[in-house]
Amino acid sequence: MNRAFLRHELSMLIRSKKNIIFIFFLTVFVLSYCFIILPNSKSTETFDGDQLSKELQELSATQRDREENGHTGFGHFTGVAYYAMQENYALLHSKMMTAFDDEDFRRYVHLRTYFLEQNPSGFLAEDLDMFADSPIPGKDRYHLYNQTLLRYQGYLNQDDPITNEMIEEKTAVQAIQKVFLSFATYFIVFVGIYFSSDVLVRDRQNKTLLQGLPLAWYRVLNIKTMTTFIYTLGIIFALFLLATLIISIQNGFGSLNHPLAVMIKQDDLTLSDYKVTTIGKFILLAGSFIPILVYLFIRFNILLSLIVKNQWLVLFISSIALISEQLYYSRTLRDLNGIEISYFPQTYFDFGKIVTGEKNFLVNLESITYGKGMLVLLLTIVVIECILFLVSRIVSKRRFYQ
Repeated sequence: MNRAFLRHELSMLIRSKKNIIFIFFLTVFVLSYCFIILPNSKSTETFDGDQLSKELQELSATQRDREENGHTGFGHFTGVAYYAMQENYALLHSKMMTAFDDEDFRRYVHLRTYFLEQNPSGFLAEDLDMFADSPIPGKDRYHLYNQTLLRYQGYLNQDDPITNEMIEEKTAVQAIQKVFLSFATYFIVFVGIYFSSDVLVRDRQNKTLLQGLPLAWYRVLNIKTMTTFIYTLGIIFALFLLATLIISIQNGFGSLNHPLAVMIKQDDLTLSDYKVTTIGKFILLAGSFIPILVYLFIRFNILLSLIVKNQWLVLFISSIALISEQLYYSRTLRDLNGIEISYFPQTYFDFGKIVTGEKNFLVNLESITYGKGMLVLLLTIVVIECILFLVSRIVSKRRFYQ
């Protein structure tokens, strides 16, 4: 009976028009990301040969003026040798442009890494508008500098061939990494919320059929949870597989050994505050949050369904719970009513940033960790399970269908 009911529930999920339409839009979004958004995305490491060529031409003209005016020594007031600095900059970037044009990307990375190591101020000044809206732009720029430098050093320390797509972080594994570090983590969890919002409430339209099932009420709730959990993870996995396949054809799969900088402490924003891990390990750790969060919200939706008995209200309440952190989030907020935010489950819904230490960096804490996140979420599930068990005793099968 259990297997028959499980197959029935899975069939209902698969044939649901609501779910089919939603999957269609999810597929369109994934295809749009693969064919439009990702190919046209730019980053600080996107190489613009035309812009660099124009910059070097202007610099060459400026250098000639300095030569003609005899301004090739040290500045009278600053003591800085501007002419020599600009000459070195032009020579280095000319070599970088040649290496890039020749598709000698390992040499390009060598030169870019040398520039980053010797001239951090040059990197920090490349795009001053990037963190214009940040309350602490200087800190954010140094953070990006350290991450970029460690990533380039990691490229040179590995034997994998270096490609332009790798430099721009557009290979399949790097695209997954960027998805896990974006707001998309909320949308991944929302998939589970959407599929489970009506999994119990829809049965009220088939009262006679389902009330007569020879199954205990709590077991019915558990089987519905299991089928929705399997279905949701299957859809999420299929969409990731589709995206990985398309991006791999376009830009290559990449390597799970690609380097990724992880912040482990916040002392002075130097390289000693970071360690280098691999994207493969990051995907494994970040991905481990998905089944836990999907299960948590499915059980939460089952609980809400028993109480409110309306799928759209269930969807609304769960969605608000999912984005609840965004309603109060601030980079200066570290506690709620005297309780540190690391003890709240919603802090860990943005799970990619937990693994890299980005969440700690943003709110200037060191207590938001992978282990603590797992513990908090598992305890949240335990609390929901206890409440659900009690409510299922109060809202019996007969009372639910009335």
